[in-house]
Amino acid sequence: MFKRKRIDQLHINSTFVVPDKKEALSYVLLDKRFLHVGDIINFNLYFKRELTQMSLFLQSDTVIDQAQKQRLQQVEQIFASNSEYHKYEIFVESRLQNLLHDTSLTMDEKTEIIYTSSTKLTHSLYDNPDALENSQRSEKIVTPILQSIIYNDYTVASYMKIIEHDYYTHTHSLNVSIYTLCLGAELGLKEEELISLGRAGLLHDLGKSKIKYEVINKNGVLSQEEFQEMKKHSSLGYDAALNIGIDDRDILDGIRHHHEKLDGKGYPDGLKAHEISLFPRIIGICDIFDALTTKRSYKESMHSFNALQIMKLEMNTHLDMNILDVFIKMLHE
Repeated sequence: MFKRKRIDQLHINSTFVVPDKKEALSYVLLDKRFLHVGDIINFNLYFKRELTQMSLFLQSDTVIDQAQKQRLQQVEQIFASNSEYHKYEIFVESRLQNLLHDTSLTMDEKTEIIYTSSTKLTHSLYDNPDALENSQRSEKIVTPILQSIIYNDYTVASYMKIIEHDYYTHTHSLNVSIYTLCLGAELGLKEEELISLGRAGLLHDLGKSKIKYEVINKNGVLSQEEFQEMKKHSSLGYDAALNIGIDDRDILDGIRHHHEKLDGKGYPDGLKAHEISLFPRIIGICDIFDALTTKRSYKESMHSFNALQIMKLEMNTHLDMNILDVFIKMLHE
């Protein structure tokens, strides 16, 4: 993240908001880099003067002009109220689609912004898995990631540097989506196919939102009974995807069958070899790699070399070795 000079006092005509402590927690930090001259924002912007004081910086339905942009650069942090945060998310979704054309940012900066913002958007998606807008939202999250991968040879390395390795369902799902897009591009999939693949990767664990919290977040290895409960997530995710209007058979297949194994010992349908289509094969590899290289409460993250070695030597009857070889080559280029 960028280091910003702290401004101790601002001489800005503004309206003070003096909330109680509970209300003071209802503000959400925004990314100032999305706010440009000419933007019309439909949510109020606030800045913090003291620990429990917020001041109105810019009123809703205001066009940002050059003077206001300069003021923004002086403020260390900008916030929206929690009640209006969904408006900011919609604003970010639209802004992400054009981020790659911003010549003022390096590619590393662009990938950092895309990843950080997409993490928050994915968190909102998983918090409300049954929302009908999630079908469209998944495409809006995936598209700028894919565009950054297609049009820049070094994007994979940029994402590898910033991918979060502390496990949360939403960060894991975003990581898997990024890996699948990179791998799918290496395999020569067309852009339309890659969009579907990235969406399947993003939504592959949607069913975990339907599993008991204490099972998903258990601090330790699951019992046999808990594991049987966890195994339901792929079919539950398939049903959830259908319910929000996803009818792309490849996406649905990727969500339902990403835990199938070539030897038929996977779930939920015990598919074998040729019965497992391309999307589940790709997502399965990316899912396992991110799970192994991610830190959890009961284990440390594994180095990528060790993770790939386990996948290559111990999962050779489970995974498509030809696709895994392409994945390994991609990570080491």
